[in-house]
Amino acid sequence: MKNPATGRSKTDLPALYDELGAKIRALESLRRTQEKYRYFLSPLVESCLPEEVLVGWERSRNHSLTETKESRTLEQLMNFLRLEVKGEEMVNLSTDWFRLSSELSTKGTP
Repeated sequence: MKNPATGRSKTDLPALYDELGAKIRALESLRRTQEKYRYFLSPLVESCLPEEVLVGWERSRNHSLTETKESRTLEQLMNFLRLEVKGEEMVNLSTDWFRLSSELSTKGTP
């Protein structure tokens, strides 16, 4: 997996989340568990994240009062990415709704 931050102006976060999830499931189907490979798998996945996502991930981890050894799990990273994708989808829905309502209101005025 290459670093998506190179050569692109905006990261397709839903596609990145889906690709990561598919690769993790593929590893699990080969009986390569996250517990066995967690010491290098999480940093490897983090290195593939674009800078703005990585900054958000670090910021979200820093919100907890105490950092435990489990604070860098791949499961938590995937949960963070899932929430980021959901948030991005909500922003897109709001933006589309606002644009559509603006277009409808301008068409309705003579």
